[in-house]
Amino acid sequence: MQIGATDATAPRLLSTVSAAERATRWRTGLVVVHLLAAIAIAVQHVTGKPSNNFAIFVASARHLRAGLDLYHAWPAEHADLFKYSPTVALAFTPLAALPTWAGLLTWHLLNAGVLVYAVCRVLPTTAAAWTLAIVFFEALGALQNAQSNGLCAGLMLLAADSAARDRPFAGAWAVAGGAHIKLFPAAAGLFGALTPRRVLHMVAMGMGVVALALLPLLVTSPAQLVAHYTSWLALLRTDAAAFGMWWVGGIVERLSGVAVPHAPIQLVGTAWVIVMAWRQRAAFAAHGDLATRMAVVGSLLVYTVLFNHRAEPPTFVIAFSGVAVWWSTQPRARWRTAVLVAVLVLGSLGGTDLVPRDLRVTYHQETRLKAIVVLVAWVAMQRDVWRRHATTAGASSA
Repeated sequence: MQIGATDATAPRLLSTVSAAERATRWRTGLVVVHLLAAIAIAVQHVTGKPSNNFAIFVASARHLRAGLDLYHAWPAEHADLFKYSPTVALAFTPLAALPTWAGLLTWHLLNAGVLVYAVCRVLPTTAAAWTLAIVFFEALGALQNAQSNGLCAGLMLLAADSAARDRPFAGAWAVAGGAHIKLFPAAAGLFGALTPRRVLHMVAMGMGVVALALLPLLVTSPAQLVAHYTSWLALLRTDAAAFGMWWVGGIVERLSGVAVPHAPIQLVGTAWVIVMAWRQRAAFAAHGDLATRMAVVGSLLVYTVLFNHRAEPPTFVIAFSGVAVWWSTQPRARWRTAVLVAVLVLGSLGGTDLVPRDLRVTYHQETRLKAIVVLVAWVAMQRDVWRRHATTAGASSA
């Protein structure tokens, strides 16, 4: 009997191993595709049209060392303005010292590498593979603009992973790093606040933010650093008046043609996310439920884009990462898959050259269709978080 039972289960075990191997190969292949795409885009920027965003970063490192205003317009060097913290300018010093091709390659590989590392660390193999596939085109768009959004998405996922593993100082650096790049990734600090040792997590995060804020003192004076932060805050205040961007308020402004106050919308969204996350804080305790935790993580990542009044298309790699980690870790259901397909087809592919330019401009860009379908996905995610809490609570009471 024992031999017969063993023989009967052998094919099943071999099948299970084979499936695991296939999932690992699929994930590895997608990691390679992401990294090769980063290399290809770096080559494109070197041999073709130079990257204005990369020029801004390189110039900021030079301006910081020279004691020049980081947030002044420098039209002879690049278009647009530097909008990141002085710490980012300092961090770019090693890349600015490299030849342009090497600096671009390093920058693109950093953005792609942190994102794929975070996805592979946070998720099981199959879910990680699905997530890398779902975010690929948005990650490609962010790389083509030489922006830091892929890096920010990766740091936010690493902050969630550190909270789940109860590693407050690792999470602190991830949150602080993201906050100094774009401010809104500081929202990932919420993950630490959901853990049993939330006080230690929050203290560590505060220490990380302050330490990185003071780091430029290595190359500049205290008075100059204060001047930089003063200038940065003044720039951020002017950015607050942006109209019709790719966020919830921007959707309303585009459809109505009337400016709406940003702060009330953002406060309501923030309060909702905090309340919903707090209800699911048990998922961030030791051995907490992965599906519940990823629903919360995905919701927060999407929130940071939908309620960011400066959101633009390259920012959506963060939102798509949120949708992907949610969908890939939840039980399969037709309605979830329908939401995902709508996000991919209407939100991502609808904005590419696969669609005729007239249609792309009229129906995708002008209506902010990417933001609309991601908003629908976010609403669906809230339903999922709420129902999962209700199910968990019912099971506990039973």
